[in-house]
Parts: sequence; C-alpha cells; structure tokens
Amino acid sequence: MTHEVRAQLHRVYDLMKVEGRHGYEQVAFGESAFTELLTFLAMVPETAEVTEIIFRLSDGIPALKIAELYNVLVWSAEERGGIDLEIIQEWFYGKQPRRIEIALQVDIFPSNSMQESQRILEEIEKKFPRLKYLCRLARREVDQRLAEEEAWSKYRRDTFEMPKEMTPSIMARIKEIKGKGGKA
Repeated sequence: MTHEVRAQLHRVYDLMKVEGRHGYEQVAFGESAFTELLTFLAMVPETAEVTEIIFRLSDGIPALKIAELYNVLVWSAEERGGIDLEIIQEWFYGKQPRRIEIALQVDIFPSNSMQESQRILEEIEKKFPRLKYLCRLARREVDQRLAEEEAWSKYRRDTFEMPKEMTPSIMARIKEIKGKGGKA
C-alpha cells in the first residue's frame, strides 16, 4: 500500500480517542472521523482485502482502536465495509498476540459454539497471560450466551415436552389408528 493510504488511515485513528480507565475503555470518534474513514476506504483497491490492509497499516496503534474500527465497519457500512469477520475469528486460533488482542475486542465470538468459545478463551489465557483481562471480559459474554441458550432449551423442554400422564393414552390412540387403516 502506498504511503498516502497509510497516512489516511492514521488520520482516522487520530480522530479516535480512547477514554475511561483500564478495562473500561471506550473509543470516541471525532466529528470528521467517518468522512476520513470513507476517504480511506475509497483509496483501497476494490480487490484488496480490507481486513488485512487495516491490520498491516496499523503499526503502533492501540488494539482497541483497531478493533473499534473493525466494529464500526462491520456494523454500519455496506457489505460490512469489506471486513471479513471469519478472518478475524481465525485470529483467535493463531499465535500472534497482537491479532488475538484485536480479535478479543471485536464484537464476535471465537466460535459459533459457546462451549468451543470457552475452551479457546481458556487456551488464550494460558498462552498469553497479558491478555487475561480481555479473555475474562469475553468470557462473561460467552457465559451469558450459554446461560441464555440453556434457559431457552429448558423453556422448550418444559413447554413442548409431552406430559407423562398422556403418553399411554396417546400411544393407544396411535395403535388404534394404525390398526384401522392398515400399516401407517
């Protein structure tokens, strides 16, 4: 990528301010940040992989700003702003701490399976102790999703399960129907 593209991306980052204390940081976007971001995207060739370009041109930028830029592009731009969430999701399985640190702050889970997400987060905590606080934040969301899935599963079991006292009479009725009409 050219120096101009890198400079334009860094203009966007300059308009992003990290606020709050450690573990509770948020990113605030300056007034013209989105205009500068659109200019950056227009400078990137259509055939280019935007996810990787942003990562490679973001040396020295805090991981939170990069992650928040990915989030903004995914959730507010047409066609996800060219961001490929599957690529970022693969970063959880990699060995590059910087990519993992960014992925932990993007609004995605390591896996579609929450049990697998738990396993991956535990593994990252062991391999990269400095990312432990990010893993714990992500783990809270994973645990909440698991609790919601379990509550929904219990609701379905309780709501749609056939009452035990009806089972024999229903089975007798089914046998009766099968007996009258031949083989069903």
